[in-house]
Amino acid sequence: MKAVIMAGGRGTRLRPLTCHVPKPMVPVMNKPVMEYSIEWLKKFGITEIAVTVQYLSDKIQHYFGDGSRFGVHLYYFEETTPLGTAGSVKHAQSFLDDTFVVISADTITDFNLAEAIHFHFSKKSIATILMHHEAYPLSYGGIITDQNGKIQRFVEKPKWNEVYSDTVNTGIYIFEQKIFEYMEEAIHYDFGQHLFPTLIESGENLYGFLGNGYWSDIGAIEQYHQTHLDVFQGKIRIPISGKEIAPNVWVGNNVYIEEGATINGPVFIGDDVVIHKHAKIEPYTVIGPRSVIGEHASVKRSILWPNVYVDRNSELRGTIVADKVYIGKNSEILDDTAIGTQCKLNDKVKVKPSVKIWPGKLLTKGATVNQSLMWGKKFKPSLFGKFGIKGSANIEMTPEFVAKIASAYGSMHDVGDQVLIGSDHHPFSRLLQTVFTQAMHACGMDTNEYGSTLLPAFRYTLAKKSYRGGVFLFTNERENEVIIDFYDENGYPIDSTTEKKLENMLAQENIRRISLERIGTCVDGFETDEEYVRALIKQVDLSPYKRFKALVCSHFAMKEVIVNTLNRLNCDVVFMEQESDEQIARKMKEVRADFAVIFYKNGESFDLFDDQGNKITPEEKLSLYVIASLLVNMNRVVAVPSYASSALELLAERLNGQVVYVNETRRDMLKMNSHPFHFCFDALYACVQMIQLLSIERCSLSSFIALLPNIHLLRHHVPCSWSERGMVMRKLISEMHERKIDFIDGIKVYHEDGGWTLILPELDEPVLTIYSQAADLQKAKETAKYYIKKIRQYQNA
Repeated sequence: MKAVIMAGGRGTRLRPLTCHVPKPMVPVMNKPVMEYSIEWLKKFGITEIAVTVQYLSDKIQHYFGDGSRFGVHLYYFEETTPLGTAGSVKHAQSFLDDTFVVISADTITDFNLAEAIHFHFSKKSIATILMHHEAYPLSYGGIITDQNGKIQRFVEKPKWNEVYSDTVNTGIYIFEQKIFEYMEEAIHYDFGQHLFPTLIESGENLYGFLGNGYWSDIGAIEQYHQTHLDVFQGKIRIPISGKEIAPNVWVGNNVYIEEGATINGPVFIGDDVVIHKHAKIEPYTVIGPRSVIGEHASVKRSILWPNVYVDRNSELRGTIVADKVYIGKNSEILDDTAIGTQCKLNDKVKVKPSVKIWPGKLLTKGATVNQSLMWGKKFKPSLFGKFGIKGSANIEMTPEFVAKIASAYGSMHDVGDQVLIGSDHHPFSRLLQTVFTQAMHACGMDTNEYGSTLLPAFRYTLAKKSYRGGVFLFTNERENEVIIDFYDENGYPIDSTTEKKLENMLAQENIRRISLERIGTCVDGFETDEEYVRALIKQVDLSPYKRFKALVCSHFAMKEVIVNTLNRLNCDVVFMEQESDEQIARKMKEVRADFAVIFYKNGESFDLFDDQGNKITPEEKLSLYVIASLLVNMNRVVAVPSYASSALELLAERLNGQVVYVNETRRDMLKMNSHPFHFCFDALYACVQMIQLLSIERCSLSSFIALLPNIHLLRHHVPCSWSERGMVMRKLISEMHERKIDFIDGIKVYHEDGGWTLILPELDEPVLTIYSQAADLQKAKETAKYYIKKIRQYQNA
């Protein structure tokens, strides 16, 4: 059997360590990580190995040569342009003539490959993915299998609301030749994004084998550091190429340790290292060959590459230092830092936690570095929530951080592209809008300003004009939060692929710098609500049968456009600042309002009250949305979120339409609409639709609501930590394997009595939301209670 080692990656998540070093050459315990993949394959009798290379390939080929030094035969296949994971293997197809194994060059494992190969053949699988349990699965491909190991669902790098299992793709595969029938020559093609979903859709035998043992990829700095800790702690048995001179202290050849130096294991010291007197080498430290540790210097929990010089009295804590770095006297390098190759830090330099320093930097004497050079910040696995990027005002979401986000966003687009940028009325939002705009100009992008506060109108303008995208900033004073919301050229929230691209640009600090003559500008003039309002009024085809009265609560900045629009539809408006539900009910009775609307979040989300002052429930609001879509707009298909009641299907049938269930995200819901307006995400449009519905039916809103079907739908929120989420979801799926399940959004289990239960992971909170629908309320309560109990049992197991 032959194998392929994928060694073409750029290692961008390991920057600044990989700016001048290909990822396969990154040392683990002073040995290139790719060497462990070769040793693992050789252990199972695989010695004919193709190596796919692209980035800095000469360094890989120079070190490994033809493989004879390692007891194998290596054959190199170089890509002129990146072809993706599957595309790179396709490039080596001429070498592969039978079943073969694929492994990434940044992988360290002790899985039993022989058992995996036996499993592969026993299942007659076209492809077998070796899997592993991972508590935080966001950086990997998430996998759901049936009881026999056949893969039912594959989600590449899921967001938290897509985590249905803690079983992940390790990047180790066993393939049959038939997979090449699904791949074209010389195109960018990935296993996770393209091949595996295609195989599932085609009904091919795609299986997952759960590896029993250790597995790690060193693709990110945190995991690279953790892998060294795992080796020291004996979580994986790999040979350390040194002599153990004291318990858990290994040294290479020609190591010179002066008398008075202190070394406390576990520690690994490479060849030709010099450690001067009174130096302290503390646990979990690796020192690369030809490095020097000066007098009274202290190194703890750190990884030093070859040829690092640490001068006297300096202190290193939890850092990674690349090769050929000089650290001067009395310096202090703190936790979670990384220093690129050939940097020189002069005396008394302080590097604060989480800072990254790019190669070749010179830091002057006494410098304190609290931001990365270039840039830098330790980011959460996913910056994006349900509504863009959110952070505490002027604490997390500072002007400096917003400038970095804007620079990353601008670098994603071409020079000269024009985007629309807007914000709400708040002074801090306006300030951040200016910062965002100027940072995009520095990347060569042009901008135009939106001069209003209605977010649905902003989206409408994007849909009708020729911008490359849009950015809207708003401040939630109640929560002291700022949200930066991103939209594509069609006015939809950007998709998850674009979100991940922006996150990667930000984390990798891959910022475009342009010449002065190409700096972007702000276009003269700005967009307004007027076109949106005119289009909104055109949605009303009938004259109201009476003059309606609406009670409206919103921020004062939105008052003018709301009042003017509703007045033009023969509707009187009573305006009040936001109050409690009880106060709204009293005011409605006093003014005899036909309905009331509270506008939230710049006019996107809202609460609705009927003429009796009763607050419309979320289920009733969805019913009104379905009726408005089918009766007023004559849509034949209406998209509803996955948790919507099955009663909506009967409601749609009565109106000669149908509902389809989609993810609850704004993007998925908005994209299913046939026009730029949406009842669920546009409060002013919902007001217009209410006027039209009441005109058609010639009744009060409370009477209309009374005619809606009874819905027994319960909602419960169950706390579930991020680290337990994948495990809990996997066990729920495993227990329910004999029932009908779908994965449109979360796990939806259908019961024999016609009811269903949906377990939905929340994106922004460590919570699982349970929706339970049944023929009667008591049954819905019992079902919900059952699943809540199950979740808590799994958490306590």
